[in-house]
Amino acid sequence: MAARRGLAALVLILAACAGPAPGPQTAPAAPLGLSQLAARETRALRLELPGAERPLPAWHWRAKGRPWAVLLGLHGFGDHALSTFEEAGRFWAARGVELYAYDQRGFGHNPDRRRWPGAEALIADVAAVARAVKARHPGLPLFVIGHSMGGGVTLSAAGEGRLAEAAGVILLSPAVWGGDTLPMRYRFTAWAAAQIAPDKRWTGEGIVRIRITDNPKLLRRLARDPLRFGNPSSAEFLGLVRLSDRALAAAPTNTLPTLTVWGAHDEVVPEAPVRRAHELFAGPKDFVRVPTGWHMLLRDLQAEKVHALVLDWMRKIVRTDPA
Repeated sequence: MAARRGLAALVLILAACAGPAPGPQTAPAAPLGLSQLAARETRALRLELPGAERPLPAWHWRAKGRPWAVLLGLHGFGDHALSTFEEAGRFWAARGVELYAYDQRGFGHNPDRRRWPGAEALIADVAAVARAVKARHPGLPLFVIGHSMGGGVTLSAAGEGRLAEAAGVILLSPAVWGGDTLPMRYRFTAWAAAQIAPDKRWTGEGIVRIRITDNPKLLRRLARDPLRFGNPSSAEFLGLVRLSDRALAAAPTNTLPTLTVWGAHDEVVPEAPVRRAHELFAGPKDFVRVPTGWHMLLRDLQAEKVHALVLDWMRKIVRTDPA
């Protein structure tokens, strides 16, 4: 029973526990090239990446007053940018931070939703978008923030030296349960399932019940969101395991200032592998354990505390950065 619970928990950890159901959603605006990222007041954008078959849907929260920093946001598995960053984006923009967030390939408004793009595509995308955003705001420090799977993508890019434009990264409950921190039986099960039934989807229902947030309004909203899903296929499951492996492998070569945030009530991501990855970082680092936090750190009932601590940490880095 313990093994079954652990495997189901791993599925939910890597999937970020997004739940599917029908409901309305706002569509992105007309396409904008990377050179036009900050050219309009509209919040909806499309990012045309070099070599990509189609643009990525994205959103821009414009800072009120004179901006002092730019933040690039990456959502988790089964999630999308607007769902993850809507509340946080308004908070940061009201305090002088420009926020860009996009739907990663295979998720959100993308037509290839629910098709795993591969870790390399996700990492290459964040590197390309970071360069474009920095080019639009050359005088402002750029930070990259990733939640769950987005945290794994962010850490991989940072540790592999692909975020040279960034002044720092923020990892919220990052997907780093890989390498030697992941039991071999789970790794073998993920591999075997991908070989035998690559398209079968998993939820963990009937095996384990995991609470992702203390916010009942959020849970109801997620249940009505047609763009979200929380049942990874066997192939996606194995891809997520490999992304976590890559993120953990990149940890020792991450020299960027890094803020890692984990919620004390998080039933999705275990604290031990997150702390293990954090301890391996080679650059300046801060670990914050939020006493009131759950997995949905930017959307829990006490989410504003997390919004504020991210803001305060960026201010600290901007003050101490000799550049």
